[in-house]
Amino acid sequence: MLTALLSDFRRWGRFRTLTTLDARLQNIGLPADRVVRVDHVGYQDTLAALIAQSRFVLLVAPENDGILSSLSRLCEQAEVPLLGALSNGADIAGDKWECHRVLTNAGIPTPSTWRANAETAHRVAGEAGFPLVIKPIDGAGSEGVGLVKDPSSLTRAMQNAILKDRSFLLQRYLDGRHFSVSLLVSHEEAVALSLNEQHIHIGTSFAYQGGRILETSLQGNPAAETARRAVSIVPGLRGWVGVDMVLSGGKWYVIEINPRITTAYVGLRQAVTVNLAEAIWRACRKGEIQAPVTLDKKIIFNKEKLINA
Repeated sequence: MLTALLSDFRRWGRFRTLTTLDARLQNIGLPADRVVRVDHVGYQDTLAALIAQSRFVLLVAPENDGILSSLSRLCEQAEVPLLGALSNGADIAGDKWECHRVLTNAGIPTPSTWRANAETAHRVAGEAGFPLVIKPIDGAGSEGVGLVKDPSSLTRAMQNAILKDRSFLLQRYLDGRHFSVSLLVSHEEAVALSLNEQHIHIGTSFAYQGGRILETSLQGNPAAETARRAVSIVPGLRGWVGVDMVLSGGKWYVIEINPRITTAYVGLRQAVTVNLAEAIWRACRKGEIQAPVTLDKKIIFNKEKLINA
């Protein structure tokens, strides 16, 4: 994902790029004009200094432990423009419980969800009824997400290090197909770019295995319209936004909103005629969104490779 973004900025050629890289990662080349290696402990001081030197910032960071929100605030405090969600948007979308509340209050279809902890989980699950999905309140990449079918599997799931000694969510399991919608968002509008099938292994641990670009002509598409409505009610979302959805019983449900670059970027960039890095910049800095013209390609993608079908 990072390599794809940097490659697109380099191909555009308008700006010089600077990126950070975890010092523990060796022998990794990135197509940036400058790569700064940072220690994974105490990295925020280094980032703050680099942000102050920049004309704008695009964050590639997870929601876990509020990382995306805190980095967004660093940029806002330095008054450096973000090519992505503002801190208030990252706060809401990154907190799956708060996002569920916002979606539900706005009438957006989303699975019934309960907040629980080790002391209350069995009571909540007993009242809700199995099967349920257990998941962290924040997180990315399906970490800590699993299917629980009975009290014993719930007990085992709560031993996951990501969930242990924390509050978490129990969510009604929907039997259906998994999708995402990729959108570009400015301060005025949200435009759906693609509907993507998600390849997810469902079991005691969920595993995201990539996906496939299904459709890019989305006018009148019910999934795209539901995703656009969901994004429009969360303040502060900007740039690239992904909405995870399930089609169950003929109805589209929003599972969560990802206020950041998602893996679908690496697939969609291979299927459109515009530079998506430039498109993100224009959406955030100019308020301009033009749906890209698509090529006649079927793209299967994951974190490691792309397949042109």
